[in-house]
Amino acid sequence: MAYPKNCPKCGRPMHSFWCLHCGYMVNGEIITKESKNPNASDLEIYLGERFDVVCYNENKLFVFLLGPFYFCFNKLGWLGISCAIVDYLLYALAYYFLGISFKFLLVFLFIRLVYVTVANMTYMAVMRKKLEKVREKNPDNCLEILRKASDKTTSLRDLVVSALILAIIFLVMFMLFNRQIFA
Repeated sequence: MAYPKNCPKCGRPMHSFWCLHCGYMVNGEIITKESKNPNASDLEIYLGERFDVVCYNENKLFVFLLGPFYFCFNKLGWLGISCAIVDYLLYALAYYFLGISFKFLLVFLFIRLVYVTVANMTYMAVMRKKLEKVREKNPDNCLEILRKASDKTTSLRDLVVSALILAIIFLVMFMLFNRQIFA
């Protein structure tokens, strides 16, 4: 079968049997972002364009820089705050036993590398559980709910709020340990 050289819809050159510019296919259909993939998993529908980045761990630097706050950025605030508390307790123990030294830096790098390794897997596991609950509650219109929510998978506001909550927790703990709260 001979394929047209130029797209009949937009006039641009065609690649095999579809147009890379407008999505026109030789059979008359048009590929769009909103096209529904019947083989897509709930998680893939929910994450949308971010699915490949999260699934294949392509955001290593971002996870390394945010550490436990990566979960807060992905709207898992309580998980992020609890990981941050454990994270800072480990840093406090390392500081107590090692002081500020090269070993402390190695501990910091090791903890951040653990986050880089397991953060996306943890995020996907938690989201699968959440999506199962959504599917149980709304079996009829579950896919529509997931498609509507796919644009709202990250939140800078949640990141800032959880960082503030964590700062307040540490401030109160610091004041309690120094007995300044009762003075």
